[in-house]
Amino acid sequence: MDAIQIIGSGLLIFLFYVAPDDPGKSSIYLVTIGLVALLSLQAFQLGGLYRFTSITAPINHVFRLGITVAVILMVMLVVGFALKISDQFSRIWLFSWFLSMLILLIGERFALAAMVRRFAETGRMGRNILIYGAGDHAEQLIKHLDDLNEPWNNIVGVFDDRNLQRVGHDIRGYPMLGGLEELLHWARKHRADDILVAIPWGAQDRILELLSQVSSLPANVRLSPEFVGTKLLHRQISHHYDVPMLTVLDKPLDGLAVLSKLIVDYGFGAVGFLLALPTMALIAIAIKLESPGPVLFRQKRYGFNNQLIDVLKFRTMYIDQQDADAEKLTERDDPRVTRVGAILRRFSLDELPQLINVLRGEMSVVGPRPHAIRAKAGGRLYEEVVDEYAVRHKVKPGITGWAQVNGWRGNTETEQDIRGRVEHDLYYIENWSLMLDLNIIVRTFFTVLGGRNSF
Repeated sequence: MDAIQIIGSGLLIFLFYVAPDDPGKSSIYLVTIGLVALLSLQAFQLGGLYRFTSITAPINHVFRLGITVAVILMVMLVVGFALKISDQFSRIWLFSWFLSMLILLIGERFALAAMVRRFAETGRMGRNILIYGAGDHAEQLIKHLDDLNEPWNNIVGVFDDRNLQRVGHDIRGYPMLGGLEELLHWARKHRADDILVAIPWGAQDRILELLSQVSSLPANVRLSPEFVGTKLLHRQISHHYDVPMLTVLDKPLDGLAVLSKLIVDYGFGAVGFLLALPTMALIAIAIKLESPGPVLFRQKRYGFNNQLIDVLKFRTMYIDQQDADAEKLTERDDPRVTRVGAILRRFSLDELPQLINVLRGEMSVVGPRPHAIRAKAGGRLYEEVVDEYAVRHKVKPGITGWAQVNGWRGNTETEQDIRGRVEHDLYYIENWSLMLDLNIIVRTFFTVLGGRNSF
């Protein structure tokens, strides 16, 4: 489908726009279209755009697709310039082709995702899953699979020789179908895709005996880890010190990632500060003219490795009504906020001085937002609501973050507000990439212009 979209759009624009005026150049256009198609398919493959998760959740990969297409366009321009053949191509054809290609590819992926989900919901495609084990471990695994809300995951039933008394009953709505013998019989009679073994890893003899019995089945056999919550599901086995180990916690940034992050921080921080300097000067004058007091507001917040830092903001409240510890959340039409302050808060312009924090090395452009040390949600301190709250401090706090561009911006009035924000912050820490940072920076502009939940 991708090849059809790329080749088809290039040919159609050529036939309707270029061919009528210059039919003699058809060969060079056809070769270029073919090369771009081959390059694009390889780039999409390398970028993970053909993985099942990319196909079923296209909204999470649109930015990566757009960047990949843009890079291919830049490669074509550079090659054309280097070979001195760029003047043989219509610029209108080239740019309209790549734009239409991108639109078609995005539309195709959303249509394909909808088709896959519809096929799965109607039973025309899916993965048959057999679960061996009927204890708490299995219940937690089944709950996790259900929470994924992926209709292509079809749990056939649960099997366990040590819980045969539960035959005829169910576990979280899925039937108990017998023991190992019944599992083997079902898998030989029907199509079994995955057999998930949900018994304690300490039962080594039992696991080895089970594996010897199911080894002849044409199915994936997977040993599910014992749950600590559900967190270990996403960890990987890797070799360290000549021993295979389960990595429970990784350093968020290491090696070249540290250098990439520093380049983004100091590069965007310096350019952003220089571009924002005239605006910041005007804001400072407006603050001084409206009410007495300093231009900047300094607030103690937790930064990298739980160290306290002075986060800088433009002062938006009257000097005698400031709340340095954020004991009381700002409300809509809050009388403590000045008229200039209300405008600054509406468009997040009060955050601009944090570019200085970035240049000091105390903050990043992108990262979990730093919170005031006494900030509360539902009347409870953040760290009391979320056990993993302190994990956010494994990286530098940011001016903007993954939580903010996904709607978790503004006040945390309920406990769910801070849970949602921390959940997104942890996702960012565990999945950091340079591409993700650039994605967040671009989306921040649209989030700020929307002004939702900012007052």
